[in-house]
Formats: sequence, C-alpha cells, structure tokens
Amino acid sequence: MERLITHLANGLQKKNVSMMVVCLQDKGELAEEIIESKKFVRAIGSHGSKDIKAVWALRKLFKDFKPAIINIHDYSSLPYAALANLFFFNVPLMFTAHGLLYEGFEKLQKRYRFFSRFLSGFSAVSNAVANRHRNYLDWGKEIQVIPNGVPEIKKDDSLRGQVRNELGMDAHDILFLAVGNPRPEKGFEDLIQAAVALKSMTTGRFRFKIAVAGKLFDSEYCRMLLASINAENLKDCFMFLGFRRDTAALYNAADIFVLSSRSEGLPMVILEAMTAQLPVIATGVGGIPDAVGQAALLVDPQDPCVLAVAMHELMANPDKRNTLARKGQALVREKYSMEKMVDAYIQAYEDLVKIK
Repeated sequence: MERLITHLANGLQKKNVSMMVVCLQDKGELAEEIIESKKFVRAIGSHGSKDIKAVWALRKLFKDFKPAIINIHDYSSLPYAALANLFFFNVPLMFTAHGLLYEGFEKLQKRYRFFSRFLSGFSAVSNAVANRHRNYLDWGKEIQVIPNGVPEIKKDDSLRGQVRNELGMDAHDILFLAVGNPRPEKGFEDLIQAAVALKSMTTGRFRFKIAVAGKLFDSEYCRMLLASINAENLKDCFMFLGFRRDTAALYNAADIFVLSSRSEGLPMVILEAMTAQLPVIATGVGGIPDAVGQAALLVDPQDPCVLAVAMHELMANPDKRNTLARKGQALVREKYSMEKMVDAYIQAYEDLVKIK
C-alpha cells in the first residue's frame, strides 16, 4: 500500500496534478521517495484509538489544501477523513482497497460499514480484493478495479556486484529475494521451512542465499522468525536485511524473486521484480493468479515442501529462469505500467468530481 501511494503521488506530480499525501500516524520510511516530500507529505501523529484531535488536524490540512477529492487507502484513516470531510468540506471520498484483510478486521466491521456510507467511490487493486471488501462492507455499489503499476527497473551490473559483495556471494551463487515487512500474512515461516528443505536438496550442487528486505518489528512474530533461523541452522543462507532504500540494487543483485504470502491483493513487489527481469515464484493467493497468469511459477500457500521444489527447479534450470523473466517483463510493460495506473486514478477522480 505504501509503495503504491509513493508511485501514485510521484506519477500525479509528473502529470501536473496537485496532490498531498497525509499520514494518519508518522511519515514512515518511504516518505522521502516522494518528489519534494517536505512540501507534499504531512503526518498528523495520531497514535490512539478514537482520536478526535485527528479530525481537527485533518480539517486544518483540508482547509489549507482545498482538495477536490480525497482518496483514502486504509481503514484506520476512514473514520477520521470521513468526519473531517462531512463536517467541514463535503468533497467526494474515494476508498482504495489493497489487500484481503488477513486478520483483525472482523471486530471492526460494524464501524467500517457505518463510515463506508460516506464514500462516493470505491476502487480495488484486483477482482479478488474487490470481492473481499464488497462482502466485508456489504457494499452494493460499483467497485472499480485499478491494477497496480510500477516504474521500470533498469539492469545495472555495478549495482548487482555491490549487493552481492555485501552479502558475501560468489558470481555463481543463487540469490533469492523476498520483499515485505514481516507480518503473519507474508508467510515467512513457510519460506524458512522451504529453505530447510532446499538446503537438503542442494548439498554439494548449488550455493544459495535467501534475503528478505523489510522492516523487522519488535513483535512476537518477528522474534519467532529469528528464533527459527537459529534453530534450523540457517544463518549461512537466510537473512533479514531490514528496511532498505536500495530496492533497485536488490532486484539487480537477485537471481529469483520469491513470495511466500498466505494472503495478498496484487503485490507491487511481484510487478517490480518482473520489470527488473527477475523470474518469480509466488503463492497463488488473492489476485496473483489472475494478474500474472503463466508469467510466474505459482505454488500452493502454506506448503514449504512444494515451495522448495519450485525454488530448486529454477535454481537448476537457467533456461526456465530466462523464459519466466522475459514473460514477466513483457506482462508488466503491457498491463501494469505506471502511466496506465496513474491515468486510471486520474480518470476515477475526474468521474467522481463530475458526479458531485
């Protein structure tokens, strides 16, 4: 979600559309990637539940910026944006759904169903996401599907060498890359168990490393992941890199992208990997099968053994890696370009403003 907002904000600016990104809590690590972030990104610092001050903070921002439309991207912000808009401005509200609501949302269903009444429009990143949120909110109106789009990542051999040297890898070692903040829906425990199986398959034949780029939190889940790496003796081949700004360098350094998620909408990281000419192994969850078709190697979720077999297959078959890489890059260029995504959002905004 954060990465899509970053790409969308930059794309809107390039098309001379005035915009402001408002963060309910803090700006977060990706804020600096937005063009002129100090000018166009604001954070209101709300960290409590039912924070009425957040409504007034949004009111002030709306009053200063005078938006023609407000696009909400997460449920936490929905009540505050809806109230600030209802009481003081009454411009169209559009909600964009990104994921499949893996856990923790059922107890908040009544709240979000109530505030969804104030929405003028609804979009989702895939059909699967649209159906999930339609049921969750009992939404009877149209949901427009606007697929994610990504900027192209160019091949750069110098970047590849820098990262691989950092990770202590030889030229012929295989680097699997995963990108995402560790949360239960990402299924990184399945990826760890797949590494155990893959290690037994590759003894004496291939050397590999699995690197995960994403912010580690002080959470029970993250502590469990780190403990599992130690318990399975995987320190030599499995590493969490933490939050990284050099994602283009990571994509250049990798040989294969792997996604082990148990729940997804339409992951930006798969599209980024494809535009960087990486072959992709992914679990066939959410909107992924419809989005990528035959351009990725899809496996069942929560099955580390099957995931390990797929990883081994691509390690041992350079021709298949190259074929998937070409298919993936062609797919993204055709269907998931930045320009197509930004144009679709602009059209949705214009349609809602005209209706209002």
